[in-house]
Amino acid sequence: MYDVAPGVLQRLREADIISRAGLAIASQGQDYCRSGAVHSTKRRGAQLSGSVDLSNLASKGGVTATNAAKALENYSLDRYTVSVEVHDSPTWDVRCTCPMMNGDAATMCAHAAALLYQWLAHPFTFAPPVDSNLPPPAPESAIEVSTFADMSYRPARLVSPLHSSSPLHTSSAAPVLNTTDTLLQLASGDLRAMAREYDISISAPGKPELVEAIMEKLRQPEAVRRVVGTLEKAPRQFLATLILAGGHMNDEELRGLFERFSLGKPEKLQHTLVTLQGKVLLLRATMNASFQIRSSLNSSLLDINWYVPSEVRAALHIALPTTTFNIEGQDASSTIEYAGPFQLLPDLLLVARALDGYRIERDDRRNERGGRSNTGNLARVVNAQSGDGSMALPAPPGLPPAALLEHVQALLPRPLAFLRFAYLVLRLSDILYVENEANSPGTSLLRMLPNATGLLLGISRSEVLFELFTHWQRQSTYREIFDLQEEGLLLRCRATPLNQPVLRAGELEAENKAARQTLLTLLAQAPTQQWIDFTAFARLIYRLNPTFLQRRQRAFPTPHWWIEQEEGRPLQPAGWSDWQRAEGRYLAQLLQGPLHWWGVSDLAFKEDGRLQAFRLTPMLELLLQGESVEGQAIAPANSVPANIAPGNGPSIDTVSAHVEVSEQGELLLSSSFENWSAIQLVERFAQTQGVRDEQLCYRLTPPSLSEALQRGASFAPLLELLRRVAGSEDTGGIGRHGQDALARLLRQLEKRLANYGRVRLYTEATLLEVADGLVMRELALTTSIEKQVIHPVHPTLMILRKQGGEQLVEELKKRGQAPLLHEEG
Repeated sequence: MYDVAPGVLQRLREADIISRAGLAIASQGQDYCRSGAVHSTKRRGAQLSGSVDLSNLASKGGVTATNAAKALENYSLDRYTVSVEVHDSPTWDVRCTCPMMNGDAATMCAHAAALLYQWLAHPFTFAPPVDSNLPPPAPESAIEVSTFADMSYRPARLVSPLHSSSPLHTSSAAPVLNTTDTLLQLASGDLRAMAREYDISISAPGKPELVEAIMEKLRQPEAVRRVVGTLEKAPRQFLATLILAGGHMNDEELRGLFERFSLGKPEKLQHTLVTLQGKVLLLRATMNASFQIRSSLNSSLLDINWYVPSEVRAALHIALPTTTFNIEGQDASSTIEYAGPFQLLPDLLLVARALDGYRIERDDRRNERGGRSNTGNLARVVNAQSGDGSMALPAPPGLPPAALLEHVQALLPRPLAFLRFAYLVLRLSDILYVENEANSPGTSLLRMLPNATGLLLGISRSEVLFELFTHWQRQSTYREIFDLQEEGLLLRCRATPLNQPVLRAGELEAENKAARQTLLTLLAQAPTQQWIDFTAFARLIYRLNPTFLQRRQRAFPTPHWWIEQEEGRPLQPAGWSDWQRAEGRYLAQLLQGPLHWWGVSDLAFKEDGRLQAFRLTPMLELLLQGESVEGQAIAPANSVPANIAPGNGPSIDTVSAHVEVSEQGELLLSSSFENWSAIQLVERFAQTQGVRDEQLCYRLTPPSLSEALQRGASFAPLLELLRRVAGSEDTGGIGRHGQDALARLLRQLEKRLANYGRVRLYTEATLLEVADGLVMRELALTTSIEKQVIHPVHPTLMILRKQGGEQLVEELKKRGQAPLLHEEG
């Protein structure tokens, strides 16, 4: 039977929460509730419990500390367990694992306020717990935070485990609609008809019992598939198409989808909607739910009328229809680019090493934060303001300065688009962070994490790549939209008379994030290891969701921003020709840019450079679907884990190790997984020197060698590596000058090690010297000298304790002997 809430909870009002918690805390709790942070809600009598997860609400900005270590010290948990028991109006018992409570049951925190607002908004989601006694909130120390096993020093953001939920399922792009609340708004007669579709029979049922029984059936995939199997062909196709299109639409989009796929005459749409709604396969959102979605900044929609319940979408696995491309039948003019698995990580290491120590002036930092146009050809501003009240779209914040890109490109000849992407990923994960220079207040330095080489090339590369992809996928920026200017398009927005853009805070970021999320969700349903015709795939996206890039703008009488091919002629996404110029290029840009660099897509280009086909690689399951790496057959070739033995250093595969020596005596090592063991060994003894010839550069300096010796490191593995490289027939093309430099380096290193010695300094000690060994033996028999010796230098010279030396003098004076004393002065 349905558990009726006690009267004290039914009488709870928002004014009670504000009166108890205060306006500020109550407002913060309401924001948590609206953002969907409250989960696992339960009720036992008058006691409410749940968890408040703030991980998706965390700030996306950089680390405010001058280094990542300080950020780790300030790291705090973002998931709290909370319970509230309402005895009567003035007496509440509140428990929460947040630091604000500190064991005080009378204090009200924002997490408890969020739980109470969740009760006011969705009371039927508070399921009774299985056991009779509600367990108390777990102490904060008992909440486990998973980390990478081999990270002694790691980025502040790299904290999520590999087995966490896929980024596709944790994004806020899809609106959160509660099926239970929607069903509760329906009439009892409609609910009984829905129950008969699922063979539910309840004697004298009330509305809550019917809703609970229907929801229990929806949670059973077999029951949902059985009901879908009773549909006719047209409604079944329409349901599958709607799920592929995202599962939620308004009336206008629904009619357009029905017409574009030619599923029947327009009057047949209403019959299809009634059929699907009668089987709880498609529901109309309630007024309250629509208002909550419109008021949420995290939502990608402004108006939702119809949606497929999440339980139905989870039960049905819809395959994305694709057109196979015959890559074998192409002529020689076609170009194929294969994506290397994990190849992004070595490239990121090169970019990070090239920027380590790069000086950023104050103006560049201001431009980066404020989004001023400072990236060369990318920020092509045309007619800052025109007579129609519009202006060029401002550059997004966070773009790297043009001088920085030129600096990196001089060391690494890579496309500017890739360098911008690599800089973004490194900054998002704090592998590359900003450190203020002590001697120059207006200047900052870019610094790389000390263990970045191990993160990017070590044995945990799968976990690191997944975490980096998650950060990129969840970022809030409109850089992908802004990059369309490189395709010759104009981006315009409304402007005030003072030449300020008329854009809401976060509007472009939310729209771009939703568009990227829509495409990634569709790609996750496409087949892997199969070449797909790009034009046919783009047309499918157009038919499913032609306005995925500018969906929010339909809600305004005049759009806040738009895309133009020519000045004064906005492109219309409803037309296929215009859609290809904007949305189609956005799709191609995503496939041949970030996804190709992540290793997800292989590419085939036409002779004129346009994308012709693509193939999704097995990396799709690792990145887009978040599957465990143990279940993948993905691993870099010839990958050798580094096994470090104390005092002996890592074992080195000198056959695969690629080491060169420049004429200046610098060690050059290729950034690759095969070379990780050699890099790990060299970094123990050498000082980093940036990048040379697209390789990692190191130099053996006296300070670096001294530090290694102080750590007790053995030079034998390093000498063995250099000797084998010098004696190898394949010297890696270092040339005669490089061989001579390697020979000189070996001689210098061997000479330094041969001359190595130790100096031991003693303080608070006494130095004793005797005439010969006979006197020393006599002293050993007649005095306590043996107990006072710290270290014998040779048979007639001893180092004694200071107190022991004074005692020895007293003993000799008692025997009538007067030793010659030399004071410290």
